[in-house]
Amino acid sequence: MNVNEVILAALRTRITAVFPAQVRAAVEALSEDEIWWRPNESANSIGNLILHLAGSLDHYLNRNVGGFAFDRDRAAEFAERGPIPREQLMERFEAMVTRATETFDKLTPERLNEPSPEPTMYTLLVEDVMNVAIHLANHVGQIVWIAKSLHEGAAHETWIKTHRKLGAWKSA
Repeated sequence: MNVNEVILAALRTRITAVFPAQVRAAVEALSEDEIWWRPNESANSIGNLILHLAGSLDHYLNRNVGGFAFDRDRAAEFAERGPIPREQLMERFEAMVTRATETFDKLTPERLNEPSPEPTMYTLLVEDVMNVAIHLANHVGQIVWIAKSLHEGAAHETWIKTHRKLGAWKSA
């Protein structure tokens, strides 16, 4: 395998499988009210973070890289106070993950060397996709931390378990 093949496989696994599994585990551990809990009025709830991830990935990955039509309202992702029912919130998230999987189905290692669709931000497409993964990891970490803060044992060891189970970690 060449480096672009390795990079693409690693990014795909994390963006379409590992990080979504961590979000699911965190959300499953919480009540509807806890999904929308916030420590103060200016902080984000898990619900807001899920809406933000869905909007961000649908924009930067699925629209810019995958060619899917998408009009984003970023302010609404953070303004929402819910509660949007868990099923509806997760349907929005899962639809984004499905589109991300379809985006990666079309993404080749060679395309990673193409110019960025956001030339004021990045030079190459690989930078865009790496930024998506880093952004996703950051907010998934926040989601897992909030869930663990609300319930001892919630999403217990979800990071390592999902990495091992979903193929993002070589050793078993």
